[in-house]
Amino acid sequence: MKKHTDDENSPRCQPQIATESSLAVLHTKQNVELVDRHVRQAAHAVLFQHFNHEVASKLAWLDGPKNPWRTLVLPLAQRSSCLRLSTLGLAAAHMSVVSPQDKAALVQIHRNLRDATLCHLNRQTESELKRGVARCDKITEASVLIEIILTMISLCYAEMFIPNSTRWRLHLSGVRTGFDRYDLANPHEKVISQFFIEELDYLEAFGSISTFSSALRRHRPISQHATSDDYFKEFTEALYEITVTERTRDNAFRTGKILAGTDMTVWQDKLTSSYDSVCARIDSTPSQDVSLQIGLKSVLKAQYYACLVYSYQALASEAERSVATPPLLDCLYNEIIFMTSWPTESVSHNISFPLFILGTASQLYTEKQVMIERLFTENIAATGFSCNSAVLQFLRDFWNATAAGSTQNWIQYARDNEERISPFIVF
Repeated sequence: MKKHTDDENSPRCQPQIATESSLAVLHTKQNVELVDRHVRQAAHAVLFQHFNHEVASKLAWLDGPKNPWRTLVLPLAQRSSCLRLSTLGLAAAHMSVVSPQDKAALVQIHRNLRDATLCHLNRQTESELKRGVARCDKITEASVLIEIILTMISLCYAEMFIPNSTRWRLHLSGVRTGFDRYDLANPHEKVISQFFIEELDYLEAFGSISTFSSALRRHRPISQHATSDDYFKEFTEALYEITVTERTRDNAFRTGKILAGTDMTVWQDKLTSSYDSVCARIDSTPSQDVSLQIGLKSVLKAQYYACLVYSYQALASEAERSVATPPLLDCLYNEIIFMTSWPTESVSHNISFPLFILGTASQLYTEKQVMIERLFTENIAATGFSCNSAVLQFLRDFWNATAAGSTQNWIQYARDNEERISPFIVF
């Protein structure tokens, strides 16, 4: 029988074997981490590219070289881990809707990025609150708040891409809270500040349409100049003013106050003045793309008629409404037909609000309902904004409830059924 030598059994041999094994494990782990890092970087590059080419254009009224999602948000996302994660999550959410073949994987990627964003956001929010207590310098505080607010705006938009999600309301509430802490008098980061204030205005304007139980607040922008070529800014502001006025009047009526009639010529003059002013801006802007200008004017006109109809639905007496809205609805219908047949993809995604307003007045017209359903479905597929599915579902509920010939105003119907109806944002 062979005997083991002292060297074979010596303790110094065993650590050598253990060390080699540990090195092998360490190298394997390092290789896996290296591969994971490269895969993650490649995936992030794809998502950033998708955001740049596909998502940014859907988040602006009119895409172009001044699109702030590219010129402002993307550069800041390279410096802010929190905003970077939320921007990647926003891109993944959009990809999950427009790329059905990879839907399951992309939904999971979005969830992972959203969870990681929320972890970063919670830490950053806690840090910001501590800074507030410590009264740190205003520049640092403003920069941190801007990152937090922009991150929550991105989270809000991401949830608007996800089917059946109502989390956009939670994130919008977070944006408002962050805004309340923000010092508008701070002169630093003014352009990016202006941008997120505009985004808050847009989200509140189109998200407040289905909100009746919570108070609405109006935020004035720090500048009258938009951060991009936004020809619809004045209509968005008018839309929100109409909604706030309607809620204020309803609350006053419920408390027993006697309300004077609304002078609708004031709203008509305001909207017409905005329309004429914006048309003049379009005409005075040099453009090599005549097709784009025609499409832009068509979308603008549809927004104009939709706002006019909405003003009568919200503020006019039933007698005034029954006389004034039919010709406006005819004009709105014709403009929607024209703009959906015009081959201008860069502006055609702005159809949702005009389409919704036409739908609220089509409960007795089956052919129009079919057209509206088709256009909404096509728009959701083209833009990825699944939040408009809830808008379409509201219209279906309203049509069914008033199919017998009821003349109930859709606003009152939405108010009476607020607890039952899923909250929606028209976007």
